[in-house]
Amino acid sequence: MRWKLVGALTKVNLLYANPQMIEKKRNKEAETGKPSKVSAYKSVLGQNLLMFVIFFFLFFVTMSIGINYADYPGLFTINVLVFLMMSFLQSFLIVYNLFYESKDLEYYLPLPFKSSEIFVAKLSVLALMISPYLVPVLGLFVLLGLSTDNVYLLSVIGAVLLFLLLVAILVLVSFLLVHFMTRLAVFRKNKNVVSTVLYTVSSIGMIVAILFLTNNPLGGDTTLPGQLIPDSKAIPFIESFYTLLVYPSQLEGWLGLAGWLAVLIALSIVVYKWVIPNFYGEQKDSAENETQEQTEQPVQNKRQVISGRVKNAKPESVNRILWKYNAGLIQDGTLIMQFISSKILFPVLLLGPTLWGGLDLSSIPLDYWGVFFFGGFIYAFLTLNSISIVGVIISLDRENFLYMKSLPFSMKRYLKQKLWFAYAVELLIPFVLGVIFMVLIKLPILLGLLLLLGLVIGTYALCLFYFVRDHKKLYIDWQNLTELFNRGGGNFIQVISIMGSIFIGVILVALLSFLVTALPPIGRLAVSVLAVLVPIAGSASVIKWYNKQFWPQFEE
Repeated sequence: MRWKLVGALTKVNLLYANPQMIEKKRNKEAETGKPSKVSAYKSVLGQNLLMFVIFFFLFFVTMSIGINYADYPGLFTINVLVFLMMSFLQSFLIVYNLFYESKDLEYYLPLPFKSSEIFVAKLSVLALMISPYLVPVLGLFVLLGLSTDNVYLLSVIGAVLLFLLLVAILVLVSFLLVHFMTRLAVFRKNKNVVSTVLYTVSSIGMIVAILFLTNNPLGGDTTLPGQLIPDSKAIPFIESFYTLLVYPSQLEGWLGLAGWLAVLIALSIVVYKWVIPNFYGEQKDSAENETQEQTEQPVQNKRQVISGRVKNAKPESVNRILWKYNAGLIQDGTLIMQFISSKILFPVLLLGPTLWGGLDLSSIPLDYWGVFFFGGFIYAFLTLNSISIVGVIISLDRENFLYMKSLPFSMKRYLKQKLWFAYAVELLIPFVLGVIFMVLIKLPILLGLLLLLGLVIGTYALCLFYFVRDHKKLYIDWQNLTELFNRGGGNFIQVISIMGSIFIGVILVALLSFLVTALPPIGRLAVSVLAVLVPIAGSASVIKWYNKQFWPQFEE
């Protein structure tokens, strides 16, 4: 293998995976009139490394508050498993986009690259893109090592090596599963349906497994020395990491490590012997088949169909046509899988253990009305981010967006229809889950309605924000959705946004609950009123701002 070429391909793939960061760098150079002394790939790599370090310390500080993981092997292994499963689902999407939805293969076909060189280069970038989702695992490993009496330097080195081992295994497992899935005949005929079904099934399986583990304390009710509450039984295949970091002299930990290394070696052999030799040829044949199919099939000009329908339609039917068109835009397997992840996976992981624990709020005082409204408002932040449907709905138009601007049709009406469509889609599942949550915990009707009202208001304000953001960062020449998702900072910013929303939201809701509980009646009323007025005022300000600054630029 020619490693210099692999390095060059890695740089190209790194730039390809972060087009918006490169464009931002070029614009900055154009403004200053001076070329940057730092090459483009080093700039991207440096930004990712910086965000990795920042994200690591944020998680390290957050997880180190109040818990000594050395006393809780069960909690440690469960947390590691949760983050591993979340990372696996994200890596599933990244692998599919980077290896099988990417359109860059046609540029490699005429060049004298080996299949193994292309594969290794892409795999290197894949590891970099998955690492943000595994940062919490590294934080847990380092935190566990530092909470023991072992030598700190050796503990940190050991934590980093174990982390790299998990990254390598996760990358190979994700790639092999996606690879074998794409070889199925049923997948080639129905890519979106099969990928969505598999992702949904794996998500449900992961949720069930985590809920089972977190709600079955197999360790019993005995509190061991150093524990404030009983711990769950440690998960066997992850416990070896705990043993290595806390009791490095015990044989069990090293035997467990040998098992993990054996898995890594077996996966590497499968990839090297059966995948890499055929990877280049299979992708080439697939690309040629797709090109042939597109040539043989009659081409229907979507722009003409859309514009024709809009021009000839009655005013009351234009909205229906646009909604059907927008519904067709979001029928992408990757987008649907991301939608399922953000709308179902995170809420169920956060609220599931509480629901299965038998929480009953039927007798909760109505004094908490402000808390539940604020909780519904915060819930919107947990399910919406820059990679939600509303955050890419304009860019999904591709060149159709420019074509629609050339038509004698109100762009303001066109964009508002997009916004309302995306808002309805984004609100549907959280609203249904909110109703289910109300029923399961037997929440009083008034408090439940306030919870849903906060969700409705918060979702609209955030949808408007991300909708305008998509227009500001409009990118119609994208090759796969990963390019759209990476706008504005890439995976690290997305993960920080999601985890930050969860962390800050939980703290604020807990603080409001404490104040309502501790303060006298007049104080409770004041806190509740503020908990309602502040989100409403903030949302109203956002709507008013965009009504003045965003919508006037479009003609009626």
